[in-house]
Amino acid sequence: MAESKIEALLRVSEANLARAERRLDTGEYDAAVYHASIAAESAANAMILVLGGDEAKDHRAISGLVAVVRRTRPELLGDEEFSQLIEKGREIQREVVYSRYPLKVAGRWVTPMDYYSLEMGRAVVDNAKFVVGRIRAYLKRWGT
Repeated sequence: MAESKIEALLRVSEANLARAERRLDTGEYDAAVYHASIAAESAANAMILVLGGDEAKDHRAISGLVAVVRRTRPELLGDEEFSQLIEKGREIQREVVYSRYPLKVAGRWVTPMDYYSLEMGRAVVDNAKFVVGRIRAYLKRWGT
């Protein structure tokens, strides 16, 4: 089945949200966070493409989205929903790295498996759901 890059990114986003939920259910909180961060990143890249920008290749799609919006739809910068999308997206953006590599916390190294808790994982997954949902709403509003 042929589909556009935008449709493919949105499907990847939805698949990763589902994976994040399953990982939370099995106690794999680091994996849940990773999949949630990829879901938000994929949706942000879809929106970037819709707005005529180039996909972010450095796991900083939320920052890339802000840059493209400044050029193409600056009115969104004053939109409260968009501001919340960006705020929650920026909170998630770092997790793609934190969920994969050891972190230094209070002077000692911890693995992602030991760092993340159910509460932390749930917060990231919920934020990712918000980001993906808002992006889907914008794209639908724009007829994409």
